[in-house]
Amino acid sequence: MDYIIGLALMSAASLSVQLLAVVLVILTRPRPRPLLWAFWLSALIFNSAIGIGILLVFRAKGTILGATTVGVHPGLYIVVGVIALAVGLFAATRRGRELIGREIEKSKGKAAEADDSVGGRLRARAEGVKAKAEEELRRGSVLVAIVVGLVLGAVTPFQLAAIGAMVRDGHSLPVQLLLVVGFSLVTYIVVEVPIFLYAVRPDATAARVAAFAAWLDANKIQVVAGIAAVIGVALIVKGLISL
Repeated sequence: MDYIIGLALMSAASLSVQLLAVVLVILTRPRPRPLLWAFWLSALIFNSAIGIGILLVFRAKGTILGATTVGVHPGLYIVVGVIALAVGLFAATRRGRELIGREIEKSKGKAAEADDSVGGRLRARAEGVKAKAEEELRRGSVLVAIVVGLVLGAVTPFQLAAIGAMVRDGHSLPVQLLLVVGFSLVTYIVVEVPIFLYAVRPDATAARVAAFAAWLDANKIQVVAGIAAVIGVALIVKGLISL
């Protein structure tokens, strides 16, 4: 059951607008293949290395995100699962999407009002660095593609939770190492699919990636709701089995 939870968390991590934006920029280049490979390999290797390091720390300390080697009470799985399922079902409704959309717009408005603050200046600087990196990518720089891959290769909270769930299963170290690499592969599936598509149909790849990015932007709330519901059901079933 932990594998279902881990796969759902990795799916959430893979739905990154930043990754899709970088892929779209690279696909506008005359020779995007080496850039795609450089970006993907650097992100995958760096992400896997960090994940393995975190795995070794979790194994040594016996603590995973606040959960010790003492078994978690089944009731906690059920409670968290019910909450996750309820959130997913609420976000899947029209009213839920409207309310969540309003809150997102409010948060964007507050962020815009805080542009003069230290946080606002840091965000502006980060946007400037991002714009410069995209410009370098447009020039076809493999080195910049590697650097961007390293930046986007950082471990996400979803991966931390997935590694924690995996360690609690008590598998041998080689199996856990393979799973960490597998999680990283799933995380960057939005880069791997375009690499495959470009090898098969290079002319249509950019249009398909752009269409998927537009669809994801328009349906991100429903996608997150579906993932939350899957995690909720998995946690409920895990809790019931453990009773």
